[in-house]
Amino acid sequence: MTKNEFKQAVEMVESKDFDYTKHDDSNLYGCGLNDFKFPVYTTIGAVARLVAWQARTFAGTWDAQELDNMARIARKKFLVIG
Repeated sequence: MTKNEFKQAVEMVESKDFDYTKHDDSNLYGCGLNDFKFPVYTTIGAVARLVAWQARTFAGTWDAQELDNMARIARKKFLVIG
C-alpha cells in the first residue's frame, strides 16, 4: 500500500459519509502479528475500516502512535486492488 492510498483511507474515515458496514476488513485481522501471511489483497475501504477501529479514539481524534503503526503495517503487508 502506498502512502497516498493510506492517506485516502484516513480521509475516508474522516468523511461524514463513510459507511463502515459496506467494507469487510476480516482478511486484515491479525495484521500486526509476526505470523500474519502477507501480502494481502484488499481495498482502501477495508483499510479505512481497520484504521478507524485501531487508531480513532472515542473522542473522534487520532491516536498518532497507532496511526503511524498502522501506516507501517499497511505499507508492508497490504496490496490495494479495485
